[in-house]
Amino acid sequence: MLSRNLLSALVIGSFSVLTAALHGSQTPSSLTQEETAYWLAVGQRCQAPLIRLPGRGAFDIYIESPAARAAIVAATATMMHQSLDAPGVKTALQDGYRVWVAFTPSSPTNMAVRRITIRPRGGKVVQPVEVRRERLVVGTAPSHGIIETLRFRFQEFVFPTLPSGELEVVLDTNAGMQRYRVTAQARSLLIRVCNG
Repeated sequence: MLSRNLLSALVIGSFSVLTAALHGSQTPSSLTQEETAYWLAVGQRCQAPLIRLPGRGAFDIYIESPAARAAIVAATATMMHQSLDAPGVKTALQDGYRVWVAFTPSSPTNMAVRRITIRPRGGKVVQPVEVRRERLVVGTAPSHGIIETLRFRFQEFVFPTLPSGELEVVLDTNAGMQRYRVTAQARSLLIRVCNG
């Protein structure tokens, strides 16, 4: 078994190669090389600092930070038996914050989300800069072994940053507004992102 220091050195080395290959081809990451290497190592253990707000109603809410993205990509590469410097890993690493919903078994079939916004405690509403559909792929094949709601984000709302501290995710649905509170504790948890 590799020591933590050796594993960290290997991950940082792999990420240095990855970063050099990416230079100039993507938006600069908000994570440092060391932070990215740390989260890639966490992801190889199938964990990520992904915020999951279990549905009190129709949806579960997911919030993916740049750190969570790095961990999920590393978990996917691990499950797909790919190295961290594989071209698919480089393509899948993206910056920004993503918020999406996953329907629960009790979701009404006619429910739709029109918009997601973020409201920090005592602050102004933060609007998304982009809305897209994403199918997380590392390499040429679907990302097997990763929880389905992480692989298929049918409507993903992208924010360049998120306010620190407690905040509220506000869903504008065809059945009215739904509000989900994000606590400091929820922002600090690691969750398992691999199936099984």
